[in-house]
Amino acid sequence: MHSARHLDSDAHDVAAALRRRGREVFGLRRRGADLGQVVSVHRTTPDERTQHQRFRACEPIFLPGVLGDAVLAYEREIAASLQMFDRLRANGQLLDELERRLADDDELRYAGSTIDRDDPRCVERCFVDVERDGTTVAADLWAMLAWITRDEPDESLRIRFSSGLDQLEEWMATGDFVASQVDRFARRAFPECDAILGCPALRRRLDALLDRPHRLSERIVYNNAPDGGAAFHHDAEPGQLGVVFAQLEGRTAWFALGKRRLARLLVRYGTAARERDAMAALDRAPEPILSEVLNRDPDFARLLAAHGALFLLRAGDAIVLPSRGPDDVAWHSVLAIGDRPSLAHSYGIFPRGDDYEPDADPWLVSRANGRSRMRA
Repeated sequence: MHSARHLDSDAHDVAAALRRRGREVFGLRRRGADLGQVVSVHRTTPDERTQHQRFRACEPIFLPGVLGDAVLAYEREIAASLQMFDRLRANGQLLDELERRLADDDELRYAGSTIDRDDPRCVERCFVDVERDGTTVAADLWAMLAWITRDEPDESLRIRFSSGLDQLEEWMATGDFVASQVDRFARRAFPECDAILGCPALRRRLDALLDRPHRLSERIVYNNAPDGGAAFHHDAEPGQLGVVFAQLEGRTAWFALGKRRLARLLVRYGTAARERDAMAALDRAPEPILSEVLNRDPDFARLLAAHGALFLLRAGDAIVLPSRGPDDVAWHSVLAIGDRPSLAHSYGIFPRGDDYEPDADPWLVSRANGRSRMRA
């Protein structure tokens, strides 16, 4: 069953007729590329058997409305984060924003700020340590503000929470305790995390799919701006079981499907001779021809949609992107919808060990209220 269908850009009369019938129709544009229009068709959650089949095949699992009333419950926090991104886009400082948000946190201590000169997308990275009873128990936790792409017209921003030296991907070797402190940092900075972490329906679905203790870490807050979004990519990382992306405000359109199925469609489209050639091409740094097909070709976008790979997310929706490795992973691209930036959170799904501190995550315990401060 198709979640969304594709219309050509010039199908104005059809789009107008669909809108009169109450259908959602939006243009698919990203950094000047016109990929047609998206039409919302079905907003039905797949049954449990289908979800398990898709998870095993590393195909995306669309969960419309799974957050329920949580978006309304956190309306004030969501609005505050949207306003924060507007200030950051206007040359505001991430440190100032974090200081305001964490001013009453007793354990998080500011430890410095940097700008990564080797990454043109990086705007600012703020470091904090976790201090308890005068002892640092976790160091070099950070939040990094960055543009989603280096392309000038795209004003989409994101804030990623992690730890250690990014260039060496030290976060992959981080133990569960440090990961729990990074997660706590993200949750204290963005209270609307609890709209996702405290969602019973989402928790039940992930529990059933994973059938093992897990944590939602390496959290990213997205502010996709008009004409912006992420080009085709995957999120396979060692030890990561997948990603859950939750839309909190506004809309995004997604092209998402398993890598093997994407490779077969590239062969069908004539971009590669054989599936293994297409798989290899996807593994390499994007070549100009392949990148053009994946990200700027409306005919290929139409083909993807015809094979059920187009999704329209609105506030309260989530999509799960499974991964088991570089060949078994959901590839995806994201397009901002509408005339103003939206808000969404993306969390990596990892196995959880005994060292993960429950107080850091309402996924495990009820929310705790504590007094704290950012700077001392």
